[in-house]
Amino acid sequence: MRWLPVLLTLIATPAAANESVGCQDIWFTRNLVMDRAGYCFATPLGQALFDNSDCTGKSVSIDALGSRLVSQIQALEKQHGCAVNTRRTRLDLDDLRIRRQLRDLPVFDEFPGGCLGWTAGREPLYAGRDSGSKVIGRIEPGDYVSFTHLPVDGWSYVTVSEPGWGALKSGGWMSGETHCKDFAG
Repeated sequence: MRWLPVLLTLIATPAAANESVGCQDIWFTRNLVMDRAGYCFATPLGQALFDNSDCTGKSVSIDALGSRLVSQIQALEKQHGCAVNTRRTRLDLDDLRIRRQLRDLPVFDEFPGGCLGWTAGREPLYAGRDSGSKVIGRIEPGDYVSFTHLPVDGWSYVTVSEPGWGALKSGGWMSGETHCKDFAG
């Protein structure tokens, strides 16, 4: 009967737990909303990614926009069977530094695209979905641009990499047309 504890562990562990980059992405966005509302994180992942020094408790008030975003994300998590391991201390997302600067938070798109070589001039990227927001990044001619989040009212959250999908350079919200040498997705 030495195998019984192993069998019980396998039964208790979801066989198809989805910890994809998409699931990690929406987990981060949902929990960033909670962090901004003052939520106190207890898990190793929550404590590693969010600052509990200014938290107010486990029951927090979220504004109407944040509540709609959390509901949308929870539905996506359920639909895709997301189960992020909160015992770990990092996520496989390279744009967390950029996302923390955002006023308006993006939701991952399961059908991403990419601009292979920006052909227009310098394009500012904003913290929010309006040109009055703080500029937090730029697209330069030749850059590769990832469109991995759902567009909202003509705005897209993008990340910018060096040509050939090199190092991440910047990110933020952009509005308007895309000017690409080629488009993937």
